[in-house]
Amino acid sequence: MGFTKPPLEWVTVTHPHHPLHGQRVQIIRIRRGVDPDLIIRLPDGYHGAIAASWTDYAGTALGGPDAVEPPLLSLEGVWQMAQWISQQHGRGAPEI
Repeated sequence: MGFTKPPLEWVTVTHPHHPLHGQRVQIIRIRRGVDPDLIIRLPDGYHGAIAASWTDYAGTALGGPDAVEPPLLSLEGVWQMAQWISQQHGRGAPEI
């Protein structure tokens, strides 16, 4: 669950069926992912989450709909982890 803290930033809710449609809200944090969640300050002061694609943030800060995120792990790295896990599994669980 990675969090990144953006500079003070505001977005407008663009999803037509969201109760805050058309309103500007302040971004508190961003949870990374394919469609990141924006943690926003609601009008009552509480925090809430909204998909970045439901705001004008999605089209600008994320690079648009054609943006592709780099892979988190290389195939070689996954293979090395699988080998290590297999070796650890063969040793049995440590006794406590």
